[in-house]
Amino acid sequence: MAAGVYTGPMTNTTPHTIGPAGIALIKTSEALELTAYLCPANRLTIGWGHVLLPKFDAQLFKNVSAEALARIVSECQRRKTVTKEAKQLLYINQRQAEQLLAKDAGRVALFINSLTHAELSQSQFDALGSFAFNIGDRNYAESTLRTKLNAGDMDGAAAEFDRWIYGTVDGKKVKLAGLITRRAAERALFTGTL
Repeated sequence: MAAGVYTGPMTNTTPHTIGPAGIALIKTSEALELTAYLCPANRLTIGWGHVLLPKFDAQLFKNVSAEALARIVSECQRRKTVTKEAKQLLYINQRQAEQLLAKDAGRVALFINSLTHAELSQSQFDALGSFAFNIGDRNYAESTLRTKLNAGDMDGAAAEFDRWIYGTVDGKKVKLAGLITRRAAERALFTGTL
């Protein structure tokens, strides 16, 4: 048997949730922001990397309807800056940030469980949770990492973390120090060397 090749059953019989190690990695990588900010991908965000979705998130804020939030989000993203109105209206407290993170982590876990068919340790699942939380559902679904994982190639899947260190800045793909650090931590958690 080749090293790092999964030879067990190819069904995930134990659905996972993102555990404390995965949540800690997300928190360390995302940093807590109690007021809205634009992430490097120019998406209006709050808490620990929660992208604001007007239809679902307007209730977080006082006197902000879904329509008003949609307008504010659009304006901030169009201008590529957080507007004065956004700064005045879009803020949360620590408890709300924790609730958003729990909800987002739960959604990410459900998504990973729906697409991942290899048996995973909790640390492997936590690493994937942080990874998918950061790159998004579609990117995870279409990733070579997921393909290798489902083929049972754990070493190959682990090596794929290192490919996801680029972000778009001013329309160009560049290596981002924060992503280099995050991917190294995710890979270490995935391989059990953290």
